Amino acid sequence: MISAPQQRAIAVVAAIVCLSSTAARAHSLTESEYLTAVTNMVTDEAQRSAQAAALIRDVYQPYVDALALHDFDQIEASLTSGGLVPLPVDRERFNVRVRVDGTNPIGEKDLPHQGSYIAARAATIGCLLDVASRVKSGPVEVTSLVRHLEYQHQLQMTNANATTDIPTHALGLAFDIAMVNTPLPTVLEIRNVLRQMSDAGDILAIVERQQLVFHVVPRLSRLGWYSQVYANAVAGQPWSRVADDSAALTPIVTTAIGSLRPLPAWAPEWWAADNAPVDVPISVRLGGDEPTVAERGVMARYLTMAGQFVSTAWRGVWPWASA
Repeated sequence: MISAPQQRAIAVVAAIVCLSSTAARAHSLTESEYLTAVTNMVTDEAQRSAQAAALIRDVYQPYVDALALHDFDQIEASLTSGGLVPLPVDRERFNVRVRVDGTNPIGEKDLPHQGSYIAARAATIGCLLDVASRVKSGPVEVTSLVRHLEYQHQLQMTNANATTDIPTHALGLAFDIAMVNTPLPTVLEIRNVLRQMSDAGDILAIVERQQLVFHVVPRLSRLGWYSQVYANAVAGQPWSRVADDSAALTPIVTTAIGSLRPLPAWAPEWWAADNAPVDVPISVRLGGDEPTVAERGVMARYLTMAGQFVSTAWRGVWPWASA
């Protein structure tokens, strides 16, 4: 008679044999079997992808004019100013591989400057590193990070997914993870990781049928958190999920006005007060009660006079301010 410990040991060995057999079959799939499995997965994810696409459009539409990079010179300028940051050089340590050659490499329309396209907003790179850290069966292969609008227009000739409606790559807010050349178990694990992160409110993910990539965009409410993830990563420090999720959803902005230049409508009043003190403190409340009429007037005036320096993104935060 077999004892209980022996039965448990036999069960464990059987499970290991079963998993090993499954892994072997997964790695010995024919190309047709692989594509069939991936196509079925893409079809299963179609509804979730459509919902994510709609949310991306609704959430990021107000920021297109303010953030979109129009040409390669703007990418270079953003890399210099810190608006864009490069993917860490020691990518293998972060479980990330970049496709730099072969089919559809990163920066394929501008290969002489390929290195400049291995970059994105700090929050986007942080999001990528967070995704990759959760995938245990193999590295994630990245085929696209930042692109500019001129590049996007060229890509539209061969890729219908390269939309310029909400060009998240041109905003520096998206990355693509390849399915092709990735073992099926890893593809399915990436799918599961992205599902979990989507359900947790961290990301928006689209499974693209034509290019066979996972198109990933960090949630607007997570940009601050993922910027910190990037900072921790480059400093060699670990990161973990914030325990108090509500804290990650509450933006805290500290700013100072370096200089103001009046628009023509306010110029006479402005210069007439040339000798008046200018270090007037302004307090801005985000998420509180709507400001009083007096507060609204002060802020509207300051925002109007500083109109050349205030982006439409800020006017989205203060919808009652107009320039």
